[in-house]
Amino acid sequence: MKNFIKFNIYALMAFWLVFLVNLLMPIGGEEVAQWILRIGVVLLVIHALELAVVYKSLKKIERTSAVDVVWVLLVGLFHWKPLLGK
Repeated sequence: MKNFIKFNIYALMAFWLVFLVNLLMPIGGEEVAQWILRIGVVLLVIHALELAVVYKSLKKIERTSAVDVVWVLLVGLFHWKPLLGK
């Protein structure tokens, strides 16, 4: 399971790198760049909703620092689920 989580964290970090590069200089054609942008925005909104749902639980274990919030926004449940042990 640890390898699965690590793989997904690396995959999401690779996506966010592509997303940032796409913001600076669009990748592929206009259509590809728009899809990357849309997927990134949707993923960020989903992770923000995730953060809103688990924030109280993270606060109980004192994991609400800026670094933890950024990690939840970037990789979502792959960061908070191991912390909460759910």
